[in-house]
Amino acid sequence: MLLSFASIAAVAAAGVAPSAAIADDEPSQSGWHRPPKPDKVVVIVVDALSKEIIDKYGMGNVQQMMADGVDTPNSYLGHLGSVTVVSHNVITSGQLPKHMGWTDEGYRDVDGVLSGQGAENPDSDLWLTSDWSMEQMFAVQEHAGYPKLADYLHTARPGSKVVTISPKTYAGYAFGGPGSDSIVTFGSSTTCPDMPGSWRAPGGVNVPDYIATPCGRYYVPTGSDLRYDTLQFPASLYPLDGARYVPGKNPDHYGGDVWAADAAIDVMRNEDDWSGIFVTLPGVDKAAHMWGGVADPGATSPDGDPMTHMAAAAATADQQVGKILGELEDTGELDNTLVVLTADHGSVAGSDFFGTYDPEPNYGYYNWYYGSVANDEYLKPQPALKALTDTGNIGFSYSDSMSRVWLKDQSPAKKREAARIMAEMPNVSAVWARNGDRFDKVSRVQWRNMTSRGESRWFYRKAQELVNTEAAPYGPDLIATFFDDTTYSVAGDHGGIQRASQIIPIVFAGGGLSSRDIRREVRSVDIMPMVLRQLGIEATYPMDGKPYWLPRGKGASSSR
Repeated sequence: MLLSFASIAAVAAAGVAPSAAIADDEPSQSGWHRPPKPDKVVVIVVDALSKEIIDKYGMGNVQQMMADGVDTPNSYLGHLGSVTVVSHNVITSGQLPKHMGWTDEGYRDVDGVLSGQGAENPDSDLWLTSDWSMEQMFAVQEHAGYPKLADYLHTARPGSKVVTISPKTYAGYAFGGPGSDSIVTFGSSTTCPDMPGSWRAPGGVNVPDYIATPCGRYYVPTGSDLRYDTLQFPASLYPLDGARYVPGKNPDHYGGDVWAADAAIDVMRNEDDWSGIFVTLPGVDKAAHMWGGVADPGATSPDGDPMTHMAAAAATADQQVGKILGELEDTGELDNTLVVLTADHGSVAGSDFFGTYDPEPNYGYYNWYYGSVANDEYLKPQPALKALTDTGNIGFSYSDSMSRVWLKDQSPAKKREAARIMAEMPNVSAVWARNGDRFDKVSRVQWRNMTSRGESRWFYRKAQELVNTEAAPYGPDLIATFFDDTTYSVAGDHGGIQRASQIIPIVFAGGGLSSRDIRREVRSVDIMPMVLRQLGIEATYPMDGKPYWLPRGKGASSSR
């Protein structure tokens, strides 16, 4: 039974999980056997879930899964841009961004893949990837030529179903790809007889009837009148507008993470032969963007609403993880199903903020984006970018916890000009210029201004590796990496090389696995080849990820 969201916030603040944790397997001596390989996979992505968030908010189900399953204590994201529209595709392709077709929120259509596909400005070769239509994203995926996890699952079990569920449309398309039989997301707002107000209906690709029922459970309240307390600063930069990312107040039509988990469980109960379910839980990400991640003070104002804040978001996500695992165990499918829990990026708390505060709701988009591209336009640069945009040579830029630019004139002289300006921007640790399949440092590293010795060590070990994952002709020409706790966009954000953005959980459970951990530095790109290996599926296309072995147990099931 779902708790009230006030109760969820209270138990999260107390460090107690709102639902039963998953218990250890305790097989009897006579029940031991060598488990067969699983033939199903469930991938759960909790958006923006850093390890710091798990610990601070006491996410008990996630912590129990880490204890009882195969945890990777040294895991990290392992690529840039560390953003939703990139990472979901990395997870189910095994490709680094430099090989998967796009690297970031910006995209240069060097091969003309999207030409003539309905762009308002067909002469432009620059695009905003999170605004792509399904057809555009699928076209870029297919042009790159790699199979996705859904394709492999269909090959291994012909006729089985793969279903992708995400309240974020572009995350669902990236996650599932054209091989997913169904992609369940949200469509446009509508009205329902005998149900006042506006409602957001389920949409996507081949949405099952039991989810698409008109005005049924999967319709959620929407509208600009349902912003709760998020018109307050700093949340007003990226406020709510209904129950797309939070559960909302209507228990018959909960949205957000509850909506996604309920849909995943309905797929398990209604599909006789499913082989893959990919589900995204976006609530933590939304709260982190609005309130500053782990720096969120909570609902401190007289009209504050705990539901919109980090404690409730973490507790809600944790409850849904427990609910999905509980369904698999209750139905006897856990030993036959490999479960992966991970995140698409972490979250940087922007205590050093260089965006523009503006009372206009959603002004954060103008902090994130600058440029007139084929499928959108944002031309209100924050002061931190003004000298750069005044050159007139910025085709597109994206700034969150780092800044990257696509230049109109990419000549060496123009690159040097932009790099000099970027090096003088606030809280820049270094500037990098793309040189073939790598990025070269073209400024001094500001070691003295880094916030901690740990951050300096992380930069020394990982900065070059991470920026190189964006080195593709369709990627940015220049990158400015920022110090820790710096954002140019909203109160809490993703995107960069900082540990807070990179240190994410990667956990494997079910499927006959043991509880022994993997000490290797497992990355998001390694998930796909590890899943294929565990399911006994042979890869037919080169992947950037490494197929580390997952330790297997003795195979006896347990009850919670």
